[in-house]
Amino acid sequence: MDTSFGATAPYTVGIEEEFQLVDSDSRELSPAVDAVLAAGNGTKLITSELSQSCVEMLSPVFSTVAELAREIPGLRREVAGLAQSGGVALASSGTHPFSDPTGQPLNESEHHRRVEEEMGWVARTQAIYGLHVHVAVPDGDEAIRAMGMLSRYVPLLIALSSNSPFWRGEDTRLASTRIKIFEIFPRSGLPPTFRDWSGFERHVETLVASGSIPDYSWCWWDVRPHARFGTVEVRALDAQTNAAYTVSLAALIQCLVATAADHAPEDPLLTAENKWRAARFGMDATFYDFAANREVTARDMTRSLVDELRSVSQDLRCEAELAGIADILERGTGAELQRAAFKASGSLTGVVDYLISNTASA
Repeated sequence: MDTSFGATAPYTVGIEEEFQLVDSDSRELSPAVDAVLAAGNGTKLITSELSQSCVEMLSPVFSTVAELAREIPGLRREVAGLAQSGGVALASSGTHPFSDPTGQPLNESEHHRRVEEEMGWVARTQAIYGLHVHVAVPDGDEAIRAMGMLSRYVPLLIALSSNSPFWRGEDTRLASTRIKIFEIFPRSGLPPTFRDWSGFERHVETLVASGSIPDYSWCWWDVRPHARFGTVEVRALDAQTNAAYTVSLAALIQCLVATAADHAPEDPLLTAENKWRAARFGMDATFYDFAANREVTARDMTRSLVDELRSVSQDLRCEAELAGIADILERGTGAELQRAAFKASGSLTGVVDYLISNTASA
């Protein structure tokens, strides 16, 4: 398998943000990605995804998360401007509060047609929106080590990023509805455990030889190595309404990858128990520390982890951005803020108004 590990300095960061395209009048999802891409006139900043009601922003590679923090407001405003030129508004959250996801047209590229042919109806459920964070690592073995360690923290990352409480016009009572919808896909969820890069390659080669997948990119786990980019990629996060939350989550992930050797992996079957708690309760979850045989609240775990990572955040020059995790605890997750917006406005249309007004704000 060809790889790009080591092509950039270790721990550089890039993000992919999947945004909703929303009709400016009805606030329903709008299948307008082709018009938005046309407005971009070939820009590499945006691309399409499976649903025509989604546009994905591809950030540059940043040496530090502090650079990402400086640039992301402008990048979002640029995408919002392209959306406006395409006749729609831009909104960011893990799910649209009331549009029917299965009613959204799918893109017709060769890749997306193949996904639809393989997945059938499942593909039509996937009008969902994620944040993907890439951190560069020097080699494949380091990618596998980081993947195993990050898997242990997937529940906490889901809790912190939870931003999809509404779906098809209802409050699901989940903090992250999106993560449960995505688990319908094959090869999603927590990744298998691999000892090294060779083990991962053998796994992918077996799946390709069996005709199950065309290549490794069809392994859609919560965390995966991305050979073409030379990164480890975290895919479990809901898209964030607040750009500052995106930045702080990227800082947390970067620090975890940089300290992968200090964090032992965990049995995925045990981690899955905490993952459910995170999807259901967000930052109100209580996790079970299987190594210490005790319960710990998501908030206490977050505070302890940020304290533990403070030293490496100084080395990576993202101390302020990592400290921003405290703002999520104090202000509330995206899911909590959406529910507050619903309470204040009395309608799910009001929630979409909130999402639009806060997605590309300074």
